[in-house]
Amino acid sequence: MEITLHFNSLIHLAAAILGILSGFIILYFGIKTNPANQPLAFAQIFASLAIFVDFIVISKLIFYWPFVYRLGHLFILIFIPMPFLYVLFYTKKRLWRWFDLLHALPLVVFLVDYGHVYLLSNAEKMTILQEEIYNLPLLGEFRQSKYIGPGFHEDFRSYLFSFYWVVQFFIFMEWVLINKNPDPGARLWRNWTIFFIVCQFFMFVPFYLNLLGFQISAADLITKSFVILWILLSSVSLFFYPSLLYGFTIKPEKEIPKATKTIETSVEEGQKLEEILKSIEHHMDERKLFLTQGYSINDFSKDINLPVYQISKCLNIFRGMGFVDYNNQKRIMHCVSKFGKREWQIYTFEAMASECGFSNRNTFTRAFKKFQGCYPSEYKKNLNF
Repeated sequence: MEITLHFNSLIHLAAAILGILSGFIILYFGIKTNPANQPLAFAQIFASLAIFVDFIVISKLIFYWPFVYRLGHLFILIFIPMPFLYVLFYTKKRLWRWFDLLHALPLVVFLVDYGHVYLLSNAEKMTILQEEIYNLPLLGEFRQSKYIGPGFHEDFRSYLFSFYWVVQFFIFMEWVLINKNPDPGARLWRNWTIFFIVCQFFMFVPFYLNLLGFQISAADLITKSFVILWILLSSVSLFFYPSLLYGFTIKPEKEIPKATKTIETSVEEGQKLEEILKSIEHHMDERKLFLTQGYSINDFSKDINLPVYQISKCLNIFRGMGFVDYNNQKRIMHCVSKFGKREWQIYTFEAMASECGFSNRNTFTRAFKKFQGCYPSEYKKNLNF
């Protein structure tokens, strides 16, 4: 049997490879820093594996690898609940629980009904393939069903996927209505999830149009096209929006930003203030002065031999904040860094506050909420400590 490679099959192969690689990257960071992304990783991986099986079918490679027969449906059943769990984990701030295993029940039912087919020899599978590979409607009937009967499994997965989509959609809309003014990180996640949910919608809507009598001949092609589109764009988006991976955004502080407040200064004074900012950043970061409890702008002025008014003016122009907020932001970024390095797993919040230079837990948690958009307890939970 001659292998058939054309543009369509090569697109399937490229999407599958890119999707599997990006899925494992998502899973890596899902384990390391952002557990809410773990269902997204599994969705990416198993959808990509299903596309890879489809590539094997349309390229006729399946005649050389008959062992993959019906593995695509297995991968799809694993994929189906994952987008729902991804949205649920993010919006409800929770992780895996034992009852999440209930989502595997359709997979178990399929394996009980169709497991004997996976145990067939390659020669027996070849006999089935030679009859079905040139008759795709026949391939979709699952004629080897042992208990349920033909014609069930393909329709059932469409019903199941649409059910999960509806529940996922309402959970997402509930979150949107509650978070009407999200922070930049949440806004990015919201926009990404809209694209994610729209792509899923077109993965099952052709099935219902055919059911209503519209007879869309390219229904399967439309479904697979949106799966491939989602895999390709979601993989590429990780390079442009890495905070989708990490679950939080750390703003760089080394570059000199443009002025955030309009304060009239001469060119010479502006250049002088930029030099002062470099000096402020250097002393604050190298000596970690912000970790000192009760540290004030007067203390800082004495330590770096600069007038208070120059420090204050510089921070207001380039950072858009006063010294107290600037100092507290440094403390919170120090705490986030410790979280990322897994150095404070056993610390109490009182101990963290003290280590960061705060006088008590309350000021620490308020500052954390202000600069990270969530409380330290939520942040730790999302990091899966």
